[in-house]
Formats: sequence, structure tokens, C-alpha cells
Amino acid sequence: MTTRYQVRDTGGRTLTVPSLGDLHALYDQGFLGEDDLVRQERGGPWVRAGAMPALAGARHRRTGPRWILAVLAAAVALVAALGLMMAGR
Repeated sequence: MTTRYQVRDTGGRTLTVPSLGDLHALYDQGFLGEDDLVRQERGGPWVRAGAMPALAGARHRRTGPRWILAVLAAAVALVAALGLMMAGR
């Protein structure tokens, strides 16, 4: 049986995440912040997502040069797409 996780954001909203892989993906994509609280669904202490060892790899990837380049490339693609849409009007 997969361990599910509860996430509480800084606004107090709670979400149940079906697996550690899903939790990792949410954190990696920026939907889960450093100060959001996480705990196993069965209980236990709330832990800051930024302090969870299981998410450390995502935290390093997100702050590394590859992540910055990916965000920059996405921004350039978005601007280009908007420019093409406006030119077609």
C-alpha cells in the first residue's frame, strides 16, 4: 500500500497527495513551496517541505542552472507564441 501525504499550504488549505512520487512532482514543478507543511496521512509531525530529505534532489534541480535555463526557454517560447498570435490578427 502506498503512503499518502497531507500538504498544508501557508493559507491553511489542506490537500491529500497519493504518493511520494506525486509529492516530489508537485514540489519539483513549484506547486508545493518551501514553507508548505507535509506529513504522512496516518499522522506524525508536520514538516516543512523545504526540510524534507526526500525532496532535496528536486530542491537542488530547481535552483540549478538547468532549471533557470528551462524557465528562460519557456518564457522566450511564450513571448514568441504571443507575438505570432498578435501578428496573425
